[in-house]
Amino acid sequence: MVKKTIYTTVVRRLDPLGRIVLPKKYRKNCDMNIKDDVEMYLEGSAICVKKYNTRCKLCGETDNLIVFKGTNLCPACVAGIKRLKY
Repeated sequence: MVKKTIYTTVVRRLDPLGRIVLPKKYRKNCDMNIKDDVEMYLEGSAICVKKYNTRCKLCGETDNLIVFKGTNLCPACVAGIKRLKY
């Protein structure tokens, strides 16, 4: 599912430990929940933050994940998809 791009700007001040709070509407748009892992990386001078998916998109399994077109799937779900009749 492709999320729409939000072009609003929010200015936040870093706290003494260098932290910021991501606005709720941004977290919701990116399907980020409490305790989710996030990935941070640099693109030029921009700090990018995105949800780090380490679970199967269909069942939530965490072991032996296969990435298919940017989506994490476990072997059991891949096998189930292969058994589907079109």
